[in-house]
Amino acid sequence: MENTIAAKGQKIDLTFKDNIGDVKRFHAPQIPPLNFGKQRETRHYTPWLVIRDNYGDFGARPLAPGTVFWESPDVWVESSAGINQPIPGENNTVYARINNYGFQFATAVQVKFWWADPALAITEANAHLLGVAYANVPSGWSVNVKCPNPWVPIVVNNGHECLVAEAFIPGSDPLTAPMYPVDDRHVGQKNEQLILLKKGMHFSLNVKAINIFNEAKELRFDIQPLRVQNIHPLVQMRAANLPANLTPAHADLSFGLSILEGTAKFITESVKFVEKLLARALHEAEEQLEGEDGHGRVTQKAAFGPLESRTLAITGKVPDNAEVGQTFLFRIVQRIGKVVTGGYTVHVVVVD
Repeated sequence: MENTIAAKGQKIDLTFKDNIGDVKRFHAPQIPPLNFGKQRETRHYTPWLVIRDNYGDFGARPLAPGTVFWESPDVWVESSAGINQPIPGENNTVYARINNYGFQFATAVQVKFWWADPALAITEANAHLLGVAYANVPSGWSVNVKCPNPWVPIVVNNGHECLVAEAFIPGSDPLTAPMYPVDDRHVGQKNEQLILLKKGMHFSLNVKAINIFNEAKELRFDIQPLRVQNIHPLVQMRAANLPANLTPAHADLSFGLSILEGTAKFITESVKFVEKLLARALHEAEEQLEGEDGHGRVTQKAAFGPLESRTLAITGKVPDNAEVGQTFLFRIVQRIGKVVTGGYTVHVVVVD
C-alpha cells in the first residue's frame, strides 16, 4: 500500500506509518485569528505543533491565568475497559493527538510519553519516561500517535496515574518549557479519574502534594466541586459503558481532606519548572480557576520543607438520594502562594 495521502492535489508522504492512525484535516489556514487579552495569534509559516489543553486551544502561550491545564483532550489511554479507564496490572495503550496549525509540513516529530503517580505538580523529577515515538504531521492536520511501549499501571495507585505527552521537532520547533503546559504548546497533561459508585457509597483517593521549590513554602489545597450544565467530554467518551440517562448533578458530594503522616519524601529540583512558576507569581491577584465560585470548597494549608512531597488523602460520599446516571465533578488544586501549580480532576458517575 502506498504510504501517501492526497491534499490539494499533492501527495503527502507519511513515512512513520505506525502513527498515521486517525489523521484528521482541520483546515488550519482557515482558522480565524484568536484574541487572548493583549496577545493576538498570528499565522505560522513553519510547523506549529500543539497538544491542546482544551478543545478550543490553538497554541497561544502562556495560557491565561486560571486555565485548567491538566485536562488535555489530546492525551488518553485505552484498556480492556475502554477509553480513559486504565486497568492496573495489565497492558494499557497511551495515545497523543498531535496538531499542526502551521503552514509547513512537520517531519520527524518526536513524541515523548510520561507517567507519574497522581500528583498536584508534575516535573521531570517525579515523572517516568514511558516511551518515545516519531510521526509526520501535514500542515493543517492532526495525527494520533501511539506510544510504542505498553503502560502497566501499578496496583498501589489503582491504575490512576497521571499522563504527560510532549511533541516537538528538535531545532526547528523545540520544547520551551518541558512538562509545563501553561507555557509550552508542545506539552499536554491528563490528570483525570473516573469513578463509578452507587448512591450513599464512600470513596477515598490519594494524590501527591509537592513543594517544587528548594526552600520552605506554605502550600494550600482546595477541593472544589463544580456544577456544570453539560456532561464532561471524558465521561461522554465512556458513555457506552455507563447508564443511558447521564445528567449533571446539582448537589455536592461531601468531602474530607487530610495529609497522611509518615509519608514525607523529597524530590529532585526542577530549575526550569520553578523559573516558570516564579514568572507567573508576579501577577498581583491570586489565580482563580475556570468554574470556581467558592461553593462547597474544602481548604487546607500546610508548611512544606524544601522539595518535600507528602500524600494528600481525599475522602467523600455520594448523597443517599443520588439517582443512577447522575454525574459529579470536582477538582483537587494545589497553590503555592498565588499560583496554581497543578491539579487533579475527578468524575463520579452513579451506577446501579
